[in-house]
Amino acid sequence: MSNDFDQVSSERNNLGKVSPRELLLRYLHFLPWFLLSLAITLTLGFLNLRYTPRQYIVLGNIQVKDPNPFGGGSGGGKFEEILFMQPEKSLNDEMQIIRSRTTASRVVKELKLETMYFAEGKVRKSQLYNLETPISLEILFLNDSTQGFNLEVDVIDDQQFSLDEKGQPYTFGQTFGNAIGTFRLKRNDVNLNAFADRKFTINWLPTEKRAIQILGGLKVGLSGDAANILALTYETENTKTGVDVVNQFMKQYQSMGLEDKQRIADSALKFIDTQLSTAAKNLKKVEGDIKGVREKNKIYNPEQQGQLIFAEISAAETQLMEQSVKMKLIDYLINYVKDDRNVYKVGLSTLGIDEPTLVGQIGELNKLQVQRETELKSTLPGNPLITNLEASIQKLRNDIYANLLSLRQSSQVALNDINQKITKTNSEISTIPLKENMLLDVARQQKIQEELFSFLLQKQMETSIGKASTLPNSTIIEHALASNVPIKPNARSIYLAAFIIGLAIPAAIIFLIEFLNDKVRGREDVERGTIAPILGEIGHSMDKQTLVVNRSSRKFIAEQFRIIRTNLQYVLPKKENPVILVTSSFSGEGKSFISVNIGAVMALTGKKTVILEFDIRKPKISSNLNITKKTGISNYIIGKAEFEELPVAVPEIENLYVIPAGPIPPNPSELLLNERLDELFAKLNQHFDVVIIDTAPVGLVSDAITLGKFADATLYILRHNYTFKKQLRMIDELYAQKRLPNVSLIINDIEFARGYGSYHSYGGYGTSYGYGYGAGYYEAESANGGWIKKTLKKLNF
Repeated sequence: MSNDFDQVSSERNNLGKVSPRELLLRYLHFLPWFLLSLAITLTLGFLNLRYTPRQYIVLGNIQVKDPNPFGGGSGGGKFEEILFMQPEKSLNDEMQIIRSRTTASRVVKELKLETMYFAEGKVRKSQLYNLETPISLEILFLNDSTQGFNLEVDVIDDQQFSLDEKGQPYTFGQTFGNAIGTFRLKRNDVNLNAFADRKFTINWLPTEKRAIQILGGLKVGLSGDAANILALTYETENTKTGVDVVNQFMKQYQSMGLEDKQRIADSALKFIDTQLSTAAKNLKKVEGDIKGVREKNKIYNPEQQGQLIFAEISAAETQLMEQSVKMKLIDYLINYVKDDRNVYKVGLSTLGIDEPTLVGQIGELNKLQVQRETELKSTLPGNPLITNLEASIQKLRNDIYANLLSLRQSSQVALNDINQKITKTNSEISTIPLKENMLLDVARQQKIQEELFSFLLQKQMETSIGKASTLPNSTIIEHALASNVPIKPNARSIYLAAFIIGLAIPAAIIFLIEFLNDKVRGREDVERGTIAPILGEIGHSMDKQTLVVNRSSRKFIAEQFRIIRTNLQYVLPKKENPVILVTSSFSGEGKSFISVNIGAVMALTGKKTVILEFDIRKPKISSNLNITKKTGISNYIIGKAEFEELPVAVPEIENLYVIPAGPIPPNPSELLLNERLDELFAKLNQHFDVVIIDTAPVGLVSDAITLGKFADATLYILRHNYTFKKQLRMIDELYAQKRLPNVSLIINDIEFARGYGSYHSYGGYGTSYGYGYGAGYYEAESANGGWIKKTLKKLNF
């Protein structure tokens, strides 16, 4: 038995596949809802396009070069590399500088964008810019300059305006005040007739807030595959504003780069000027010493006197001079580093001291100082980043100071060695007068100071030339250009989205309702849930009477019962007096309605037909047919009535009889086990051609199973939008286990979509058997409600 059920389940899974045509027809019934949804979403899309300001894109390109504070104007060399050392910059850093609040604030101030003007239109507000606005606001005083404000201006004529439609009129140029501050409004030479309405809105924001607002529409990125070209794109309602904003961003970026270079050059010049002043003083002092020695010792031709000495000790003196210059430069650097006023000044140089560690340290110090100044443009001094940079600068200065002390010590050692060598040489030349030696020593000091002074003068000139010829680190490749076609709102995308949403919303709602629905919705649900054969389908009856079949009836529902009568020929065994059992899953599925009308179509063929009201617990047939006789089946089984007393003829249909249930017994199930039940069916077979048993629902009680032994076929009633899908499994079990004879299904109370023969969603007989175009073949039935009511009923509301 289990194998039979598994086979039935396997076959059931292969049934009920919905074809694309059936799927289309299923949703075609809801076409008015789809059209209504589309109309709403497309209207919303139209309104969105109508009232959304047009946004245009403005594009500009700028090339970023390698940073060079001299701009190609110096002679090059180590001095520039050390003194003007800058941190390495990546394009990401440059993008952040362009999009910084500092840059944006400079743009706002330059273009005076703190105040913006908007004109009221018939549909929406439009932004005005510069010469487009007929009015301009002059702010004389603000009570709170940190907060923005709006002024609604209604221009009365060329001389007067008001701040609202019924407010006090003011004259253009007149000073007026309110809770915000004191202002003056001027009239520009722009024709008011060019505007649809003479209402204008003036919006003012502080520079920082307006800068943040503008940055919201600015994007900076690489231009295609270019390695060092940045593309600035800006979305704006007014293309003239956008062009000026993009151009100004590129211009301010260039200006900021130049200012950084010039600031570094100024710091370097200040440092060189200080050292040059000190060197000049020392040189003047040495020259005075030479004069004093000459006058005191009367030495007028020291060159000739010391010619031999210079020849012998020239090499030693050259070394001594170099070491002395180096010692002096080291002393300058030590004094500069020790001075706390120079902690964050940019421009410290090695001054030609060729010591790799010192060169790297000073270069790193300049890099950190420049980075600190750059970060302070967009960051407050107390920021952890600034604090870390300052700590790094202090530590590096300490390291430089220690390194300079070490260099001075090593230079002093070298200087001592040279002096010892010269002393030794001088001691060997005893013929040189002491006065000559004194003069030579002073002359040597003079030469050292002259060399140092000349060196500083050269660097001063180079730095001045470099500052004068400084060029920006960027070049504007393409000035801003605005698009002619708005990028927002995109009409095509909005209408496409509205169309898709318009279809998706009702489809999703219908799908969700159908997905959550746990009742039989049609033929495919039945075929998917069970392989028991479907004998036929009965539409929804508009009549209030139970008996809808008669000899003259041409209604479609009557034809459906005739189709079922025909199909029964292939279900019933070849037997003269068939017995048909009618049952269902539970009460309310139309079992009695089907029994009465099946009996009627059988009787119309001339066969004597009787309907047994075996739903003893809840009989309906007698009351539905207005049969008042109380004697019935229960009376016969307990021996209180004879068979001849039971049948009651139905007046409307010839050859149709009903045997009522009789009084409701206290034990209906046990009553059906009585032996007189066999006698009853024996006599029924003798007196009637067709016997129809209207029994209790098999899903509630076991009466139908008990009576199944007397039946030749079983009609199992399912009701559209009423029978639960889970009941189909019980039908599968009954069919597989053959607990009821020849089970066939009838789907009852089907709601047709658009008249007879249109039950496409459920594969109804109107289409399957040639009644799809039944106009003129059947009597028309009055429609019950419009399409809204039908749709809601179809969705089980």
